[in-house]
Amino acid sequence: MKPTKGVVLAFLGLVTACDSSGTIALAPDASADGPVLDATADGVVAEAGPDPCADAGLPPTSLACTGLYADLGTKQLAANAVAYTPATPLWSDNAQKARWIELPPGTTIDISNPDEWMFPVGTKLFKEFRIDSKRVETRMFQKSTPTFWVFATYAWNGDDSAATISYGGPVPVGDGGTWNIPSNDDCSDCHKGRQDRILGFEQVGLGLPGAQGLTLAELAAQGLVTPLPASTTLTVGDDGTGLDGLALGWIHVNCGVTCHNSNPAAAGFGAGMLLRLHAAQLDGTPPSAAWDVFKTTVNVPCTSGSVAGEPRIVPGDPADSVVYQLMDERGTLQMPPIGSVLVDVPDVAVVHAWIQAMGAAGDGGADTDASGPFDAGDDGSHHHDGGGEHDAGPADGMSDDDAGD
Repeated sequence: MKPTKGVVLAFLGLVTACDSSGTIALAPDASADGPVLDATADGVVAEAGPDPCADAGLPPTSLACTGLYADLGTKQLAANAVAYTPATPLWSDNAQKARWIELPPGTTIDISNPDEWMFPVGTKLFKEFRIDSKRVETRMFQKSTPTFWVFATYAWNGDDSAATISYGGPVPVGDGGTWNIPSNDDCSDCHKGRQDRILGFEQVGLGLPGAQGLTLAELAAQGLVTPLPASTTLTVGDDGTGLDGLALGWIHVNCGVTCHNSNPAAAGFGAGMLLRLHAAQLDGTPPSAAWDVFKTTVNVPCTSGSVAGEPRIVPGDPADSVVYQLMDERGTLQMPPIGSVLVDVPDVAVVHAWIQAMGAAGDGGADTDASGPFDAGDDGSHHHDGGGEHDAGPADGMSDDDAGD
């Protein structure tokens, strides 16, 4: 694989925590008088050296002091670092990713609003990026107060022996390639689209088929979420195309979770194009025109920019559908607008096929009645005048091998 060139910002759902939902190793009591003693393998007691992370601050300047690793040199993870992978990962220009969450012991995630999880203070999330199997960066989010998250990105050195804090910029990878670490502002632009800032660790991504590790089912089984969800297995019903599950999952992660949702702070809120799936609707029943993703796109015109007045999605005609057009290009107009310089060719092809199949589904298929999703907005009645057409210009969005993450 050729190394990524250009700016890549894929967020995933990164979050942080002080401890986790696992075993916590107790440190020696350093408050007692006298030196801290360690027993060696042969029984000889030796005086331990000073803790290099004692004055690390928040965020620490070294990844070694974040709590992700018990031993960074050997890459031994902390006991409370639990891996997870969303069903549909965020597209990050073919970067390989790994994700972990640490929850403070005895705490739970509040999922009373399935679309906006609230995490306990002390939660930490980490996301590692590799190019051709070489670590390039690890991102951390840590909830330090009920209303504030600390976040940092750590750039790995050439031999993977250390990672130090970075504030954004290019790092060399592979044979003359470049990977661009996002700035703090870049991180904020995407993460502000969630009430509690976290992207890829959420009910839809962890509940759909394909999620791995700490899934929604595992969270419920371990009592780490409250209240328990009505179902731990989510399913996107067939809209008549047989492709909407894959297409809508990609759009949800890359566009809806970050920007195009009903959170007023989200970068794409003003466009009125709502692309985030709702967990309560994913019970396997066929989608309807009432779903936000259909109601605000199918035969609905864009509201601003050079694509103002052009239809967002035209059933049966991906070439005239602005949503597809911007997924399939990179430049001034692209979707997602940041975090990617390469088109996600396989997944964008699925979106193309889905839109193409909408025409067949709407002409004698299962969704030909007025309540079908492909009849939504034919009269332009869902035109929104507030805010910019976020997907029609440089702004925000996301995806991965990830979920975003």
